[in-house]
Amino acid sequence: MNQKKSITIAILGIVVLAFQFCSKSSDVTAVTPLTLQPALPATPFSYVMTYPAHIQNSLLLNDNTPADNAITNDGATLGRVLFYDKQLSKNNTVSCGSCHIQQFAFDDTAKLSKGFEGGATTRNSMALLNVRFYKSGKMFWDERSATLEKQALQPIQNHVEMGMTLAELESKVQSLNYYPALFQKAFGSSQIDSVRIAKALAQFERSIVTYQSKYDQVKQGLVVFTPLEAQGEQLFLNAGAPANPTCATCHTPPMFLNSAAPGFALPDPNDAGINGQNRFKAGSLRNVGMRSSLFHNGSVLNLQTMFTAGAPGTGTAPIPAHSVAPQDVQALTAFLNTLNDNTILTEVKFSNPFK
Repeated sequence: MNQKKSITIAILGIVVLAFQFCSKSSDVTAVTPLTLQPALPATPFSYVMTYPAHIQNSLLLNDNTPADNAITNDGATLGRVLFYDKQLSKNNTVSCGSCHIQQFAFDDTAKLSKGFEGGATTRNSMALLNVRFYKSGKMFWDERSATLEKQALQPIQNHVEMGMTLAELESKVQSLNYYPALFQKAFGSSQIDSVRIAKALAQFERSIVTYQSKYDQVKQGLVVFTPLEAQGEQLFLNAGAPANPTCATCHTPPMFLNSAAPGFALPDPNDAGINGQNRFKAGSLRNVGMRSSLFHNGSVLNLQTMFTAGAPGTGTAPIPAHSVAPQDVQALTAFLNTLNDNTILTEVKFSNPFK
C-alpha cells in the first residue's frame, strides 16, 4: 500500500512539473516565437534579368541602382530572407513583407498598416513595384529618403512599424544561425552590419519588376488591345493636352511612374507631404487595378472610385487631376487593367521563404 502511494505521489509530481514546464514554455513562446529556418533552393533563383526591349530601354534611362550595389542572385536571396524575417522587429511579429504583401502587389489592403505593437502607421504603404525605375532614387510618399538603401532601414527603426535600433538589428541578425552563410555568399564574408542589411534589402526590392502583363505582351507584338483598351490608352496618353497635363505626365509608360514629375497635389490637414507643399510622390500604376486604399492616406477605395470622385453629378469631393468624364471611365479602367501582372503575385522567388 505504501509502495502504491509512493508511486502515485511520484506520478502526480511528474505531472505537476510537466504542467509547469509547459506553462512556462508557452509563456516564452508567446513573447519570443520559435525561430523558423528559411527554405531556400540549392541553386539560387535568378534575380539578374534581361527584360523585354520596352522595359530594358526604360531601365537604361532610369535605373537608380548605385555602382556599389548591383543586383546579384545571392544578394537578392539574402534580401528576400531579410524582407520576410519577423525577427527584424522588436517583438518578432512584423516583417517588411507584413505591410508589402506579395498577393496584393506588394501593397497593403488596409488604409494604414499595423506596426509591431498593433499601432497604425501614419501613411498608407506604397506598392513595392518597379522601385528601380525611379531615376531620382527618392523614396517614401514625401521623398524624404535619398536612396532605396537609406529607405530600407527606416521602417525597421520606426517606433510604430518595427521598433528596432540599428545596434539591436545587427545584434539580432548576428545571433540567427542561418545568416552567416547567406552574408558570405552575398558579400564574400560573413560580416553582418546594417549597411549590408540595407544593401541586400535594396537588391531584393529592385528585383521586383512587372513585365508580364497584357500591356507588355501588346508592346512586344504578341497580342493586341481590345477596342475599349486601345481607346483607354489614347485617353491616358492624350486627354488633357495641350492645356493640362495628361495622365502620362506623372505616370509615364512603360513603368507608369515619373520621379521627375512634381508630384500630385492632395490637400490633407494632417500631412503636408513633400517639403510641406501638399504634394506627394506619384506611384507606379502597375497593378493598380488590383490594389485598394490608394494614395498616401488610403483615402480612395479603388481605381473606379478615383476616376469618379469629383466627376459631374457624383456629389463627392474631388481629387485634383484624377477624376475623368463619366463617359471615359470604362475605357480608362479597361486600359489600366492591362497593366496587371498576375505572375508577380505568386512567383516563388518573391515569396515568403519562412512558410
